[in-house]
Amino acid sequence: MSTIAEFMRADHHFCDEAFALAEQAALDNNWEEAEIRFNHFREDMARHFRMEESELFPTLIAGNGPAGPVQVMRMEHAQMNALIEQMSGAVKHRDAQEYGGVAETLLIVMQQHNLKEEQMLYPMADHFLTAQRETLLGRMRQV
Repeated sequence: MSTIAEFMRADHHFCDEAFALAEQAALDNNWEEAEIRFNHFREDMARHFRMEESELFPTLIAGNGPAGPVQVMRMEHAQMNALIEQMSGAVKHRDAQEYGGVAETLLIVMQQHNLKEEQMLYPMADHFLTAQRETLLGRMRQV
């Protein structure tokens, strides 16, 4: 049996790896590879955000979890999505300098965001949603 924290932490690592592969290809000016890797990263992040926003967050709030931290996470998702779109433009224009600059910003935002989720939000979810954990994880795996 996996906890929400364990499951989501593993998904963070999966997204981080996709980010690193895309960044390396872009910085190497290997644009065919960069486009493929970036699209995988963008899809992985979109799936991760959907797991949280469509399943975890509503279930946590309905289970009397704190709404404030959830709102902060949603705002940070919007910020990250904007940066990901800027990176998409850099891939389209094959601009390694722009890609690298935006990727550096996104990396900092992702690291801070993931730390808050892993140290605060996910443990709260495990606490408030003990009875629903397996059902919730099943729904999240289906996203």
